[in-house]
Amino acid sequence: MGVLVMTSGQRALTEELLPFAGVVGRQIGHAVGLARTLAEAKAGLQRSQDSLDRSADSDRSRPLRTIIIDDDAARVDPVIHNLNQRRSAPEWRRAETESEYLGQLSPATDLIVSRLTLSNFDARRALELLQAKKFDIPFIIISSAADEEAAAALVMLGAADYIPEDRLDRLGKAVQQALDQRSLRRRMESGDVRLLASEERYRALFNSVPVGLYRAALDGQILDVNPALVQMLRYPDRETLLTKKAAELYIDPEARAQWTALLERSGTVAGFESQQRRFDGSTMWVRAQARAVRDRSGWTDYVEGTVVDITDQKHAEAATLRRTAYLDAFYNLSRRLRATRRVEEMYPIIVEHGLDMLRGDHGALELLTPDRGALTRAYAAGVLTEQSGSTSPVAGTRPGQVVRAGATFVTADFSRELHPVEGASQHRNFGPLAIVPLRSEQEIIGTLMLARVKAGDRRPFLDAEVRLLEAIAEIAGTAIRRAGLYQDRNEAYVQMILTLAEVIESRDAYRAGHGERMVRLAEQIARGLGCGEGDVQNIRWGARLHDVGKIGVPESILAKPGGLTEGEWKMIRQHPLWGEDILESVERMRGVAKLVRHHKERWDGTGYPDQLPGERIPLGARILAVVDAYGAITEARPYQPARTHAEAVAEIRRCAETQFDPKVVAVFAQVADRIEPTP
Repeated sequence: MGVLVMTSGQRALTEELLPFAGVVGRQIGHAVGLARTLAEAKAGLQRSQDSLDRSADSDRSRPLRTIIIDDDAARVDPVIHNLNQRRSAPEWRRAETESEYLGQLSPATDLIVSRLTLSNFDARRALELLQAKKFDIPFIIISSAADEEAAAALVMLGAADYIPEDRLDRLGKAVQQALDQRSLRRRMESGDVRLLASEERYRALFNSVPVGLYRAALDGQILDVNPALVQMLRYPDRETLLTKKAAELYIDPEARAQWTALLERSGTVAGFESQQRRFDGSTMWVRAQARAVRDRSGWTDYVEGTVVDITDQKHAEAATLRRTAYLDAFYNLSRRLRATRRVEEMYPIIVEHGLDMLRGDHGALELLTPDRGALTRAYAAGVLTEQSGSTSPVAGTRPGQVVRAGATFVTADFSRELHPVEGASQHRNFGPLAIVPLRSEQEIIGTLMLARVKAGDRRPFLDAEVRLLEAIAEIAGTAIRRAGLYQDRNEAYVQMILTLAEVIESRDAYRAGHGERMVRLAEQIARGLGCGEGDVQNIRWGARLHDVGKIGVPESILAKPGGLTEGEWKMIRQHPLWGEDILESVERMRGVAKLVRHHKERWDGTGYPDQLPGERIPLGARILAVVDAYGAITEARPYQPARTHAEAVAEIRRCAETQFDPKVVAVFAQVADRIEPTP
């Protein structure tokens, strides 16, 4: 950090104040007034500079008023000659004595050229008299080669330069350099006089702007600050803050390193955000601007810039990000819960979601038993090993208290809160803990607990975190309740379908045991073809339920011993569609429903109900077609006697590539003997 303060000289003001005004002006409301004040100062200095420039130009155009101190008139001509080489012919007078010199000396004199030693007078005395008058007039010495050391000593005392006797050709250049130096001094002095009023106005602005201003040395030592920065950092006074180095204010040393790297690379830093440490130990967010102020040779003298407190803005941004993250998290939780097939699959999702969001060390989901007298642990995860299925009474426990009161329980140290029933529990290792009720639409159905281990760096749950856990529990409770109802309804529906399948088998005594035999054979074929476990399970269900649609076919048709009429065949061909309608009402049976619909399709595309050919028929349906045909051949029917296992295998082989998939037939032939022994 650095501090912006007034420097002497016109260049410092014009180069430093205006950029500073630009920085501050962008950040505070009264930038216009500040810029106007600084612009007025610049304009005044510019007018002063123009006046001095005109004066300097006038000096160059008029004859140079010169005093030549020499007691030998013959030595004056070479001096005048060399002065003429650089400027117009000088107006000069010669002085041999101290009195003559003093009589000619005045503020209007432009140059004094003196011999080092004279018979009655010398250059040392002439220089002393000039300095006593406080006239700023270049004083140049001419000396012999033997006296150069003495002449150099007078230069150390204030003479502008010395010229050896044998190098008078250098006189014109030395005079010009001395006059330029005097012009520069006059400019500086004139600028300083005019800066006094501007400095007072500038310091008033520096002390009153509501933006922190600073200047610091290259090593980070703070050199100056304005009251706004002292107040911003909550220091008791300016002097206390000036004892600090910039690095001490940074929370993150890496941020300070980045700031330094940016400054070294480009000489400026804009919009740099970092966390700073206040005097009272609290933290704040700031946005800083900075620039390196360099001297004429390019070396950095110091760093200066501005600081704006953006803590409230950062907190608002963080709150917005948290709300967005929470909404995303809730959306993901709801999506994952909807994707589950069984309510038991929800339990780990709920607990682990809570652990991730609130950075807990252990979590547990407990559900009330039907009599509401106990809680069953549905799922637990984290630092403890807790078996699902274990129960604890509602009475005498904190979770039970939450259920009965319907209110959240929160503690910073659970080991001090244990009830007698919980006294021997491993939970005594918990510090911060929260238990929230798990609510469905109508009632509390359990609890959700989250805990952090008892350790020095584990902070208690914040109010916002507890509200977040309550929201998770509300989503979870509703999802569990609905999934339980849906699952119960589906289970009841599946049981109804199985009952229908049994009714169909019982209608025909010859079909007794048909379903179980077909299930075993279909499963073996599916595994032989490399089907995945999910597909195998669907094929098992398909083998068991493929004829469930026949519940809509009159028994007179199913048991008819003779040939069927066209109308009766039309009704028979509807049973795959009726079976699909019955099964697809249950989500877990929708894959099975497609197999049932297509189990009467033929490899050559002449089957029903959709005349699908070849591999357009689902593989499971192709398997069911083979096992259904095998059952029809080997079981006695009203219209035909039962045939042997060998005859059935031969018939199915014969119909490969027309009625059946050849690959399915090949695997069937391999596994059929293991299912049904050859007679």
